[in-house]
Amino acid sequence: MDHKYYFGNNTNLNKMLKITGSVSLITVLGFSQVSHLMAEEPVVPTTSRVNLEPISVNYGDIDTIANVSKTILKDKVNLLSKVTLVSQDEFKSVYVIDRYVVTVFCSKQSGLGLMDVKMTIENRFTHQLKDTQKLIAVNDQSSNEIMDGVINVYNISVNIKDNVSPVISLSSESATIYTTDSFDLSKYVSVSDDVDGVLTYTTENEPVRENNQYKAGTYAIKINAVDSSGNTSTRDFTLTIKEKPIPTNSFSNSGSAFYWGTNPDTSHYLGPDVMVRAAYAQLGRKQDCTMLVSNALKAAGISFHGAPARYFYLGHQVSEAEAIPGDIVYYRVSGSGVPHVALYVGNGMAIHGGYNGTTKLASVYMGSGPVFIRVDKK
Repeated sequence: MDHKYYFGNNTNLNKMLKITGSVSLITVLGFSQVSHLMAEEPVVPTTSRVNLEPISVNYGDIDTIANVSKTILKDKVNLLSKVTLVSQDEFKSVYVIDRYVVTVFCSKQSGLGLMDVKMTIENRFTHQLKDTQKLIAVNDQSSNEIMDGVINVYNISVNIKDNVSPVISLSSESATIYTTDSFDLSKYVSVSDDVDGVLTYTTENEPVRENNQYKAGTYAIKINAVDSSGNTSTRDFTLTIKEKPIPTNSFSNSGSAFYWGTNPDTSHYLGPDVMVRAAYAQLGRKQDCTMLVSNALKAAGISFHGAPARYFYLGHQVSEAEAIPGDIVYYRVSGSGVPHVALYVGNGMAIHGGYNGTTKLASVYMGSGPVFIRVDKK
């Protein structure tokens, strides 16, 4: 008979118990004639526990349960001897200590809380016998004699707890992106727990995306995880966000590359900060005023080019007091007597294209005076 059929799990062990009582009862029944007792119906053991007070065991720690065998074998083994694991499957773990074989019938995923775990002890001689040559004795105390040919069964009271914190794994501890990039922290983080499996997590100090972009800076993101038993873990992730450089060769001197019309698409507008940086990147270029503004708009995600007055179609007019860097500036009449547009950069200054043939930083006050246009994201 296959040994696994006997002891595949606690249920099978209960069904195969043939004697309730102590080893001395087996001797009375005639142990001198080695045989396998066959009962017509399985007998549910009534053995008491070896330990009245449950031992605390961490989830998955079968070794601590096995060490109870040293108490049972206290007069038969060296207490300094180690209980050594020799094999393990889904339902049981087999150990040796000196000349004895100890089997604990408990899955590593047995759950949490109070429970009785069955343990068997046999000597090495018995362990080498065929299953049909062994007798099973249910023991109600820890001092029963371990006899040749007998498998002694014990109930161990345990309290299985989860004292291990979740594991936060990072594929990388840092990342660097641009302000206009998207960012997904979940691509770097995974959380697992020995009891709960895959866990979710919370974060602190993640950057907030506004106007379709992030604010430049370095962010120390804190990742927190907690399992069902209240164990917690924390790890840090560093995110660096940089302004994306705008290459000067991305600007055009020809309006033909841009969308001409009165209903421009501003749904991808990246914000006034991008406009300002793009305008500064054009200083010294030979181009007219409309190309300066259109190039800045292109860098910010808007393809539009037209006569100066047409830039009103991109947003709405704001007062001089409300003006912010990145607003478009319209002049009904410039210093040269024709309509003009520029880009406001703050502190009373604007960047003007076609300023004596080139793009320059100069006062926002000229000609008929500035009219400020705020680009709207639609």
